[in-house]
Amino acid sequence: MTKMQEQILEMIGRLSMAERRELLERLQNPDWTDESFYDRMMPEQRAHLDEGIAQANRGEGEEAPVVFDRLAKRLGVTRA
Repeated sequence: MTKMQEQILEMIGRLSMAERRELLERLQNPDWTDESFYDRMMPEQRAHLDEGIAQANRGEGEEAPVVFDRLAKRLGVTRA
């Protein structure tokens, strides 16, 4: 546990039970607890994804059916 987390728990310990309940309710709000996949990515991963999106926006790359056909062939499966 980090020093900051210890300080937060110490401060929470000084709250009344009603205040603790209110705090828990607010922390359970998905806006506070749910990070997006993008938020959990490492900076290098984000940069790679952003570059891929930029390439797609510029019309670079291959169409999805071409990529899926190549992948199916590599895996030895047939596409429906």
